[in-house]
Amino acid sequence: MKKILYVLGSFIIVLLIGINAIFYYENMYVKNYIPVSQEVYDTTKKQNTSTPAREKTAADTTKSSSVQLKNQPKEYKATISLVGDVFFNGYLLKSYYNRQTQSYSFGNIMENVKDITYADLSIFKFDSTLTSNLPVSTYGKYNAPKETLGLLKSAGFNVAVLSSLHIFDGKRQGLEDTIKNLKEAGISSVGVRLSPDEHTSKVFDINNIRVGVAAFTKELPNVYLGSNSSYKDYVDILDKDTIRNRLEYLKGLNCDIIIAYANWGYENSINPTSEQKEFAKELIKYGADIVIGTHTHTIQPFEKIQVEDGTSGKREGIVFYSLGNFLCDQTVIFPYNRFGLTVRIELTKKDNKLTKKILVEPIYIFRKTRINGNYYDFMLLKAKDILNRSDVRQSYIRYAKKLLDEVQSQLQNLQ
Repeated sequence: MKKILYVLGSFIIVLLIGINAIFYYENMYVKNYIPVSQEVYDTTKKQNTSTPAREKTAADTTKSSSVQLKNQPKEYKATISLVGDVFFNGYLLKSYYNRQTQSYSFGNIMENVKDITYADLSIFKFDSTLTSNLPVSTYGKYNAPKETLGLLKSAGFNVAVLSSLHIFDGKRQGLEDTIKNLKEAGISSVGVRLSPDEHTSKVFDINNIRVGVAAFTKELPNVYLGSNSSYKDYVDILDKDTIRNRLEYLKGLNCDIIIAYANWGYENSINPTSEQKEFAKELIKYGADIVIGTHTHTIQPFEKIQVEDGTSGKREGIVFYSLGNFLCDQTVIFPYNRFGLTVRIELTKKDNKLTKKILVEPIYIFRKTRINGNYYDFMLLKAKDILNRSDVRQSYIRYAKKLLDEVQSQLQNLQ
């Protein structure tokens, strides 16, 4: 009997061990075939069960954040808008003059291009004076009314390039008044000065990005200021020594990027001269990164050029030989005077390295006859937005299509 009980007990023990073994291997088999997605989610649970959870303290959070910030270098951004010639003449003045109030009201002329002109630094070339030393004039001597300042500010402009053929139309007093009136409107001036102690070039600090702006003009042989005073005392002329001195000054102020405006070329010409090309090389050689040409009142090509920097190295820069007109009433040569280029530069600075993205948008100065037929309504439009308009001349639409294709092609060559 004892033997039977012993055998039976042994059998039961073996049976229990076998059952346990079967369950163990079955569990191992199932675990090995859990889907990967579930494995990922289960990992957190395992960590929580194997190690007791500890609440995060404020010190832990601060420490984690500081380490994270250390590993990520700071990034700074800035935007720059650059446009061509602005002057108020012809029907652009006549159409917006109120005889009863004897004042000007320019309405929303720039409404459709504000997404272009609004930027951290928005620069236009002012081909006029703003002075009480002259009557408001539209031809020969250019003098704009003060109401134009409200229009320019409404479009976001904050820097005016004054080195032009017309800045001395009101003599030295006209120059002084123009600088003063612009300043009171919150618009800085570059390219001119009132005394030898001042600099014609300026540096603008935008979100830890330093932008240098210089401006030059070709010789002004017909300017007479009297009192043994020369226009060269007040404006920077396009010559090699002046270019080198002004750009060396800006480089010494640790500029991240230098923009140089150049008032040059022949009026109403669509091709740059050999002189423009030579001065462009000088400007790039001595430190300009972007060269903006004005004065021709017509659009000229743009390109990237590479030059010897004088120290057995090379420098690259982008030259816009002329942006053409931005706002005026000029119809000397059809259809070119009615179009201009706008340039927008998006800057990013990271690890002390500056990268730039350049956008170019052609614009059209739209002039539509009012119902009474004596005056016009003006509006700036993007060239791409006139292609399907029935109230724009076909010759302008054809030129706009050609211009848009040329701009796209030239932009590809900048890459």
